[in-house]
Order: sequence, then C-alpha cells, then structure tokens
Amino acid sequence: MKIVLWALALALAWTAALLVIARTFGLQSTPGMWTGAVGLPGVVIANWAQAQLFHGFNRSLGYILMFLINWGFYCSVLQGIISFKRRIWVK
Repeated sequence: MKIVLWALALALAWTAALLVIARTFGLQSTPGMWTGAVGLPGVVIANWAQAQLFHGFNRSLGYILMFLINWGFYCSVLQGIISFKRRIWVK
C-alpha cells in the first residue's frame, strides 16, 4: 500500500509541476523540457493515445492520461527498487 501511495504522491507532484510550468514558462522552455523528460512515459503515451485514438488534443484529458500512466509507471519503478534493495541486503 505504501508503494501505491508514494507513487500517487509522485505522480500528483509531477502533474502539478507540469501544469505550473506550462502556464508560466511554457512547455518549450528548459524547465518544460526537463519536466517532460521526467514525466516519461506518461507524456509520450498520452500524446500518442490522443493523436491515434481520439484524433485531437484535449488538454485536460492529456493531463489525466499522463497522471494515470505515470502513476502506474512509478508504482512499478518503486516496486523494482524495493525488490532490488531486498535482494542485495539478503545476500
């Protein structure tokens, strides 16, 4: 349960940061580019899904898709880190 909550917090923080940066500096700025890079794979998959499945771009839907995709991705990354840590410390 801790992994899910930590991943939720990370995904929420990233989405909030992306929203603020998009409104202030813009997504084509250096902070916008770095935030997009940190948000992989959510940025890529959400934009691809909107272009291929919805044939357009809706900003709110994009942020929701990015959040959900990154939440799942961060859950798997955190689980991998914990598994790796346990494996090293057990031996």
